[in-house]
Amino acid sequence: MNICVIANPVAGGGKARRRARSLQRRLHRLGHAVDLCVTKAAGDAERLARDRAAHGFDCFVSVGGDGTANEMLNGLSGREVLFTVLGVGTANVVARQFGIPRDPAALAKVIHHAKSQRMDLGERDGRVFLLGAGAGLDAAITAEVKKRRGPTSSVWIWVWPVIKTVLGYRYPKIRVIADGEVLSETAEYAIVGNCVYSAGVFPSTPKADTADGLLDVCLLHDLTPWKCIALAVAVWWPSFVERSDVVYRQAREISVEPAGAEAAPLQVDGDPAGQLPARFRVVPGGAHIIVP
Repeated sequence: MNICVIANPVAGGGKARRRARSLQRRLHRLGHAVDLCVTKAAGDAERLARDRAAHGFDCFVSVGGDGTANEMLNGLSGREVLFTVLGVGTANVVARQFGIPRDPAALAKVIHHAKSQRMDLGERDGRVFLLGAGAGLDAAITAEVKKRRGPTSSVWIWVWPVIKTVLGYRYPKIRVIADGEVLSETAEYAIVGNCVYSAGVFPSTPKADTADGLLDVCLLHDLTPWKCIALAVAVWWPSFVERSDVVYRQAREISVEPAGAEAAPLQVDGDPAGQLPARFRVVPGGAHIIVP
């Protein structure tokens, strides 16, 4: 195969570049032509993927976090090419969802055998996403983290933004409509998921299936700092979605809007995406992912 490896050198505390080079060497040994591209700024992964796809590359590997994978997929949108990920970020949701190894040697073998499957994508305003979106608390945390990002990134840059936001967030009300049904007028946190781990390290949409042609939505109500801490524990239990203060549905189209004068912030695939309103729809089988 003609393989393009796109690496974000900031990810993993600077480990992404080394792991990308290791993956490149191992793929070369297996007989593949490999072009290694290193991003320098936001948007580079999308631009590089679009350019390489136009020049005949038929397999793409994102080396970095889920945001890098998101950019790459948007560059490949509408093209029949294979992709996979080498997770070197904080959450690595795509890698966890599909059990994709994070070791370059193991991933090279997975890519060489080229076993693949179709993966649903989400879409908002003409752009696709892999994992999901959040309106409310996690979006506010994501915005705080972005302010503190430097030349490298690691899980530690999330600690203070999480504490600061959980203690100070005001929880504007959110109105959510799924396939024409009003689910809530008073939600305080809305999660739209394509993957199980749609809220980073938390399995907030546990019924999500990337091959069912649906998006999942989880709504939380009556939040306080202490309740957020309790929910961070409760979310790991199957009974979480059956709580009286949780609304959980699956749908093809989901609209998330302000229910009052203040609009909640929004994140998509772990990156800030402005404020509500937002409309999401599923793109069934929108990507072709290489899996173990």
